[in-house]
Amino acid sequence: MTENPTVAPLTGDDPPRLGPYRLLGVVGAGGMGKVYLGVDTAGRTAAVKALRTMDGIDGMDGTDGEDPGLPARFRREADMARSVRGPGLAAVLGHGLSGERPWLASEFLPGLTLTRAVDRFGPLAEADVRALGAGLAGTLARIHTAGLVHRDLKPSNVVLTRGGPYVIDFGIARPEHGMTLTGAGSAPATPGFAAPEQVLGRRTGPPGDVFALGAVLAFAAGGRLPFGDGHPAAVQFRTVHEEPDLEGVPAALLGVVTDCLAKEPAERPEPREVARRLRTERGAVRGTAQGTIRRLAPRRPAWRAGPLAAELARRAADVDRTVRSAAPETAPSRRRVTVAGAATAAVAVCAAGGGAGWWLLRGDGRRPGVPAATPLARYTPGTAPAPLWTRDGLATDGVGPLTADRVVVAGTPKGLAAWAADTGEPAWTWTGRGAPLTGAGLLAAAGVVLAVTAGGRLTALDARDGRERWSRADGAARLLAADADTAYVLDGERRLRAQPLTGAGARWTTPAATGTAKGAAAAAAGRRLVVAGSDGTVTAYRTDDGTAAWHQDTGAGVALTPAVADGTVYLGGASLRALALADGARRWTTPAPGTGSWGSPAPADGSLYVVWQDQLIAVDARTGEQSWSVLPGTHALPTTAPVVQGRSLYHPLGADLSGPDDGVVTVDLRQAAAAWSLGGGGDEPWRLTGAANRVFLAHAGTLRAMPVL
Repeated sequence: MTENPTVAPLTGDDPPRLGPYRLLGVVGAGGMGKVYLGVDTAGRTAAVKALRTMDGIDGMDGTDGEDPGLPARFRREADMARSVRGPGLAAVLGHGLSGERPWLASEFLPGLTLTRAVDRFGPLAEADVRALGAGLAGTLARIHTAGLVHRDLKPSNVVLTRGGPYVIDFGIARPEHGMTLTGAGSAPATPGFAAPEQVLGRRTGPPGDVFALGAVLAFAAGGRLPFGDGHPAAVQFRTVHEEPDLEGVPAALLGVVTDCLAKEPAERPEPREVARRLRTERGAVRGTAQGTIRRLAPRRPAWRAGPLAAELARRAADVDRTVRSAAPETAPSRRRVTVAGAATAAVAVCAAGGGAGWWLLRGDGRRPGVPAATPLARYTPGTAPAPLWTRDGLATDGVGPLTADRVVVAGTPKGLAAWAADTGEPAWTWTGRGAPLTGAGLLAAAGVVLAVTAGGRLTALDARDGRERWSRADGAARLLAADADTAYVLDGERRLRAQPLTGAGARWTTPAATGTAKGAAAAAAGRRLVVAGSDGTVTAYRTDDGTAAWHQDTGAGVALTPAVADGTVYLGGASLRALALADGARRWTTPAPGTGSWGSPAPADGSLYVVWQDQLIAVDARTGEQSWSVLPGTHALPTTAPVVQGRSLYHPLGADLSGPDDGVVTVDLRQAAAAWSLGGGGDEPWRLTGAANRVFLAHAGTLRAMPVL
């Protein structure tokens, strides 16, 4: 291994491996143990935090050893870390809490603690303090929403990365409901950052974290500890009885920092209010009688431009060099993929020192557009990678997921919710008209999201913020498809309607084919609306007036979603067929290999991916000739088209052609082989969509953003 200042070599006391992670070096050390740079056989890096070796500890009950509370605290840290998620926090990749050397692995990105950054580069500029504080306040808000209090926010528990600031170390985090900090004889959180109520051993709630945030901002802006240093008792006395030393803090920041440092918890602002003030408040210009609003020139924060950013880039290069120089391990080969449980990613981090490295595999969220996720360089066959992010609270049998603009949208028990597609950060919620009808589906086009609620009410929401643009109670039953300016809707009387996305009256209404009585699936493109009915019939309607252009009978016996690409429509059924979109002229037909039907096809990069019975099959989109097939181990559900992103194909599995889902298989398109599976054995369906090198899976109330190859 190449040595570098970011990753120190392992010593004789360090284990070579913890769980699935081969340890390449040490990136930090502290009272609880060490943090290692780890890499699994898929090539994914991780920050692996390991509890220090303690003679006499037999388990995790905290009854033996030199520090009886340390193992229990480590377990609590893992539990707390897994229970809160979101930007500014890192996803847990795995843990092992019952062995001789308990460990916790989190996503890894090189970074500097705020302590090291200020010591090396000096206090941050006002604009950087604002960006830092707004980010940390947003993260605290997410921690508090999860019902937790961090209780030890301090500069060494804030890591600056090229993607922004992160809050780390949940070692003394507690549920919010009435817990005090200390027991008899134990020390409180870090003096100078612990709130007065913490110092006095009283109940500590979210306001305690806000106090600590104020102290962190004072340190970042002035380079000084607001309650000084010295003996801990002296610092604690000043915290309770004296005003903070805010020398060096810009005048424009004094108001919000002072309010955060109020002695009484009730007088401190909430985190979201702190974030709002840091983004909007500006100080008065000196020398004016009335004071004016000061306009700050736009600038990139210090972690993205300047000396600090250069240091973060150097550290990233150090880690990359260490990983590249390590001798590779050969992953075991497997001919078949077993259906394995997915590792649900909660959010946490590993911390044990000022110069540690940290996490995040996703984009930085810069505009325009959603940054594409970095594909996985390697993976372990049969082992599903951790999600990029997860969110809970979905309706178990609701609508979505659906990508729209820069968000992914899904149904909740009371309405809809949207999250940033790249980070998973909550974007908006809508509960104005109740939960959307499950059978009606969702549509997105031209910056709006369409949903149908009780009574057949069709509502259009702004995809950016969830605001209601318009709503019509006109008997909508199912959303079929949309093009640039029109949504195509099936109503309760089995009529097709062309609904302008502006909310104006329908452009045309026409009776639908008989096969739509028990369900329908559709696609719209090239001035055609192609509708597949549950009886296997497919009709193409002209989108300018609603008249029928052509008709097909696929013999499917179920509504299979048509696929359209390059002026061609692809249909499943008794034969897989390619037809001219304009007039239905046949371009090629491929009969099913045996009994049964082809499923809903998905075109991508010149190939057509489709299921038949227990096989996933690729055919040449120009000729219909089969390229390869994969046996995922059970039937692939035909009514859902495969989702292709990058060099990966995701598809739900089922015990029979229309029965309950049995997990999701991922196929490596480069090798024409199954890569891994998620879930299995459940009765609730998996719902999929994809965008920007991510595949979004909704299942059992959870939304996962999965990586691709």
